Amino acid sequence: MQLLSVDLKDVALTLGGQQVLELQQLSIYQGDKIGIVGNNGQGKTTLLNVLRRILQPDKGTVVIKTEFALFEQVTLPEERLADYEWLSKFKVPKQASSSFSGGEQTRMKLAQLFSDYHEGLLLDEPTTHLDQEGITFLVDELVYYYGTLVVVSHDRYFLDKTVTKIWELANGRVTEYQGNYTAYQLQKEAEEQANLTEQKNNLKEKRRLELAIADKKAKADKLAAVTEKQKKRQIKPSRLGGTKQKDSVVKGIQKSAKAMEKRLSQLAVGPSSQVEKKIIFKQSAELTLHNNYPIMGEGVTLKKGKRLLLDNADFQFSLGEVIVLNGPNGCGKSSLLAHIMSKGQGIVVSPKVMFGNFDQHAYQVVTQETLGSYLAKGTDYPEAIVRSVVHQLGFSQNDLTKRVCDLSGGERTRLILGELFLKESNVLLLDEPTNFIDLASRLALENFINGYPGTILLTSHDRYFVERVGTQNWLFKNQKLVME
Repeated sequence: MQLLSVDLKDVALTLGGQQVLELQQLSIYQGDKIGIVGNNGQGKTTLLNVLRRILQPDKGTVVIKTEFALFEQVTLPEERLADYEWLSKFKVPKQASSSFSGGEQTRMKLAQLFSDYHEGLLLDEPTTHLDQEGITFLVDELVYYYGTLVVVSHDRYFLDKTVTKIWELANGRVTEYQGNYTAYQLQKEAEEQANLTEQKNNLKEKRRLELAIADKKAKADKLAAVTEKQKKRQIKPSRLGGTKQKDSVVKGIQKSAKAMEKRLSQLAVGPSSQVEKKIIFKQSAELTLHNNYPIMGEGVTLKKGKRLLLDNADFQFSLGEVIVLNGPNGCGKSSLLAHIMSKGQGIVVSPKVMFGNFDQHAYQVVTQETLGSYLAKGTDYPEAIVRSVVHQLGFSQNDLTKRVCDLSGGERTRLILGELFLKESNVLLLDEPTNFIDLASRLALENFINGYPGTILLTSHDRYFVERVGTQNWLFKNQKLVME
């Protein structure tokens, strides 16, 4: 018999005037490996904080018998040492952490986490910034971890390899699915297919009922008109029985029609699914570039601390392409984007280039402004385009009044991406834009990129995303940059 690790009953939690969690019964058993999925802002991190006792629910019973350690997605490494063995396993560089890349920060945080044994782990987006080598190593460690594991992640490969249950969190409630992420997807597809079949059957029945109701009402109206004429005529008492019989028939038909209308009202027919329209981000004539290579590197040497990232490297980035920079953590991808943005030594930029820049640490932005006011400033696009961007990024009308500082890491990332595409530019630099955002938002980002008229340079460890949007691949290799 499995031992109970966590038991939640009738738990409710409200934050910022909105109910975030509403859980009737939720249990975790020792040795469980659970992946939590769901759209940004649904309360995944909040649920982890309840399990860690950082947040107390407004009501309900919370029994936690396992002491969990928490990996947080938006924090910097702690000011403490990690075990040397784990530093080596995670390939954490020996230089000062202040010069770490995003992936190296994640490696340091994981090395600190694994330096002590914990009977339970709560991991909030642990693959953030990690390259494929780092993700593979973390997967191997968690496969052989014998404690209780609860992980929030949008990385499908990672979830497939590490968890045996999926918790889908939506509208404050959790639905449990057995198996890894692929098994969860298959179950969801089966549910959606069943719902689609039910919707089609209901729609067919709805149309049949509507025609039948219209037909019966027409017959009832015709009979009622005949009866009314007979009543107005001078007819013998012996023939009144026929008129009364017709009245009864009319009432019967009307009763039958009402019964059909009641059944019609009970049929669940949802709105038809709609494919999101592609947004075309228009570019002013003043920003149109004619140089075939708006960004070039001539003998670029790039260092970070004592590390040599690029050594006398030459490159030319073509106009209108979506250029993907590939390489392991710490090779210099983010540093190169920053070097290009600042027009550093060896970088030749066309005079008319106007950059739009997304930094991989953009989620750390903190302001008291509301989401709506933050997006509205600095854009010349009409309200219809702004609303379409907001909608495709998964924000509701109510979300526009949220303060930016109260948003989750994924919500902040979506906000900054929306702001970026709504501002004028002709070259976008996107450093790990897929970090923290859910699958629906990644699809929206693909839509935005496909509708952008300029040149894009990006980094991402999401293989699915890169394959869908990239048109050129450049690899960091032996302190050079080569096109694959």
